[in-house]
Amino acid sequence: MLKYENESSEAVLFVRDGAISREMLYSEFEAVLDGYVPMLDVANQDARAVYLRIDGSLNITAAVFFNINFDEQGFADKRWNVPLQQFADNSARGPDLGAGAIKLACRSQCAIAWHQQNLWDPEMTPGANTFVLLKKVIKHNRLGLSYVEPVEPPSAPIAPSSAQFSVSHEDARAIEQRVSKQLKRKLEQEFRDHMARLLKEQRLRILTLNSKRQQEVHQLQLQHQTRLADLREQINAAEKETLLQIQRNSELKEIVDGQASKIEGLREYYEHKLKSVESGGSAELQAMKEGIEAEVQAKVEAATLEVKEQLQMREIELMYRGEQESSYQDEIDRLRSENQRLLANSSEQLLEKLERAGLNFVAYHPGAGHLTIPLADMSSYLEDPIAFAAKKCGVSKAHYKEWLEHYQSPRCQAIQARGELCGDLIDRVPAPSLFHAGENDRCDHHKTSPTETLKAVRM
Repeated sequence: MLKYENESSEAVLFVRDGAISREMLYSEFEAVLDGYVPMLDVANQDARAVYLRIDGSLNITAAVFFNINFDEQGFADKRWNVPLQQFADNSARGPDLGAGAIKLACRSQCAIAWHQQNLWDPEMTPGANTFVLLKKVIKHNRLGLSYVEPVEPPSAPIAPSSAQFSVSHEDARAIEQRVSKQLKRKLEQEFRDHMARLLKEQRLRILTLNSKRQQEVHQLQLQHQTRLADLREQINAAEKETLLQIQRNSELKEIVDGQASKIEGLREYYEHKLKSVESGGSAELQAMKEGIEAEVQAKVEAATLEVKEQLQMREIELMYRGEQESSYQDEIDRLRSENQRLLANSSEQLLEKLERAGLNFVAYHPGAGHLTIPLADMSSYLEDPIAFAAKKCGVSKAHYKEWLEHYQSPRCQAIQARGELCGDLIDRVPAPSLFHAGENDRCDHHKTSPTETLKAVRM
């Protein structure tokens, strides 16, 4: 199909494992966004895709690398709102794919900061270059895009031999020098343009590599933070269990001491009674001793049985209390869910009108930056903004609040010998995932390593 040279086409390509898994026109992608067409091959996945603008010669002029979520039925997430065409119009320049430097939007080169998390970086390593892959796929034109048929330039007419003119040696030398200078300037300009393109590509490659490394470092930091949080929970659980065992041992010791006191009183009573009847016969004395020993043994067994029964009752009470706490927690979760549903229904019409009008709900939280809040998450955000921001940062609410106190007032929180707060100024930790309580909120004088803290707790 032919078209004018200045016309352009729009397409969306899905990328999986370094290959193009699906190609479609932008109009078909809009049908996917509107929920008319499911994509079963990416159901329940976070898919990677590329929006492309293609000129009349099947050369790519703009590219936007974006992520999009699909549910279990293969329908696109209704909250997805990445402005692809706006990115393609206003993004910075990228590599040259045949028609000059393209407009490029990716995670490392994003014009709108709060959409950066919805973009991804292309691979630029030799042998796995995403741009080369896109260029090759578009040239195959499996989408049947319209194009401009190449026109061969007309050949220059050959002048007849009778029209040739004689040129003097000086004129020929001057023409040769002029042509040589023009050719040299042209080659120098082409070399400079080529070097400029190479520099731009290298800068973009460095940006993508840095972004990839930052993501890996961030993931490692989150894993480290999660492991530290698990260790803290294990330490807290061990401390609680130790305190419970100490309390239980103390109660048992009181019971045993009481029973021992009773047994000691009985023994003294019977010893006194034995002394009073020593004047009797040895047979009677022996029988009385046996009776006393049997009675004392029965008392000991009864006291032991009573202690065991009390322990069993205590275990039953603890089990019943745990079941009761679980039922209370379920009731709290149910009431909280019902409260969120009522809150969402009360403002649903107004929020839907605002969302249909093209307004985005953006909130700023330290450490999380500008957060785009979908309509479906508005009720949970309004109920607890701190927990919402903590979830976006990949940390717990308690950890985020500890970091927020440190971020707002970066001072040493160590307690000195007299019970006073140290309060010395310290360096501020810029992100919650990098903050560790007991280490980053201490000055150099009071700072302790996590290993020493664990040793102190175990001791």
